[in-house]
Amino acid sequence: MAVRVDETENGVVLLTLVGTGEKNNLDTEALLDLADTARALATRPGMRALVVAGQGDVFCGGRIGKKGLSRASDVAEDLNAILKVNSAFAALPVPTVLAVEGEAFGWGFGMSAQADYVVAAEDARFALPEMSHGMPPLIVLSYLFRFVSYKRGFELSLTSREISAADAERYGIVTQVVPHGAALAAALEVAAFIAAQDPMSIALLRKFGREAAELSNPQLSEYAVSLMSVLLAERAQKPHG
Repeated sequence: MAVRVDETENGVVLLTLVGTGEKNNLDTEALLDLADTARALATRPGMRALVVAGQGDVFCGGRIGKKGLSRASDVAEDLNAILKVNSAFAALPVPTVLAVEGEAFGWGFGMSAQADYVVAAEDARFALPEMSHGMPPLIVLSYLFRFVSYKRGFELSLTSREISAADAERYGIVTQVVPHGAALAAALEVAAFIAAQDPMSIALLRKFGREAAELSNPQLSEYAVSLMSVLLAERAQKPHG
């Protein structure tokens, strides 16, 4: 399993990302597992808030896509795992609180942008490294400009520059910065506060707030997948050298 689910007190559920390597990367199967878990949690009786953390000292160093794909349809299927995760978390009836230690790169950065509340350790780092590998982060860009200005989002995508938790807070990606090692405890405190509120009011706040902010655009995300799948398939078909 790529995720571990633990019930805490008062209806707070802790979901831990269990990736591979010291960067806690998630591959396609792990993302599909995460999407299935989120869909199951959506119907979990008594859940009042969801906290998401990474195992060890890293939230997530990014996604690892399948290798050797040369057909656009196969690449699109691989990328669609990201959209399935995004859709499953957007459909949750309770707020999602992230606890970020270490790196939140690529997919981890995108997850941070979409969460309802993000607690980050002061030494956490955020980045979109895709362009350093010759691939524009179009899926993240399909919603990133809801949180940061176009110029800032373009610059972060273009340069693959790492930013601090303080900068991520200033740009609108992070909600709260805490000392190293304290992110999970602080996130659980936020979740406990949420769980103590009227559940119908919290559900309505999240649903209406996300709709008012236009946080998701499935058509734009699907368009991003189609553009990226063509680019990556054409690149794979070109002879090397």
